[in-house]
Amino acid sequence: MSATIRWASVAAGVVLLVGLPTTWFLLQPDDTAGELPPDMAVATTEPDREDDLGAAGGSAEPPPAPEPDDAGAASDGEADAEVDAEDAEAAEEVQEVDPRPAPPVNVSLPSIGVDAASVVDVALDENGAVEIPDDVREVGWYRRGPRPGEDGNAFMTSHVDSRTQGRGVLFDLRRVEPGDPVQVEHEDGTISQWEVVRRERITKGAYPMEQVFRFDGPPGLVIDTCGGEFDPATGSYESIDIIYAVPADA
Repeated sequence: MSATIRWASVAAGVVLLVGLPTTWFLLQPDDTAGELPPDMAVATTEPDREDDLGAAGGSAEPPPAPEPDDAGAASDGEADAEVDAEDAEAAEEVQEVDPRPAPPVNVSLPSIGVDAASVVDVALDENGAVEIPDDVREVGWYRRGPRPGEDGNAFMTSHVDSRTQGRGVLFDLRRVEPGDPVQVEHEDGTISQWEVVRRERITKGAYPMEQVFRFDGPPGLVIDTCGGEFDPATGSYESIDIIYAVPADA
């Protein structure tokens, strides 16, 4: 091999070593994109504890959901006994006219290749954090919060990956952009259409609890998963990726 060819090979190798990391860095999405509509924005407060983490990384207990205010329902057992047949019939008619959206059963994010990922109900674990499905192919819906389409934010979460299972269904959530569609199929077969309005990366310890777990105001859909750098010392990721979506016809 001539000296010219050897130096050309070395130069090509240097270009690859420098160019590939640079290209990878340039292709990474910004930490934030888009804005929340003013009627969905909630002023957040500083966390009271250093371990007040986001839901996908072991959150503190979300704010309590308000008691349901179903038409015709009484506030306690004693009042229930006083509801007469006429009131019960009227409540049933109202319920038929304006039923709650059915619970979600799967969610799709076409822009990152998520097609009808199974949605399972989750609540809180023994530490007061929102449960996350063990199967990284499943997405958990926080059943104590709003259903998708009700006032407030319906909340969903999933593991970003697993040492034994590989990449999770929301592995590319950080690549979702404002304007991307989200579809939620409900238990009754209906499908609600959503549009992403904001994506953000939050450092654990600064999770916007009040913003995410919103129980009133216009309907919203919030989905999160872990992101950022992995910390071997703690066995978890340093950040959380969150997307916010609104009804597509809003």
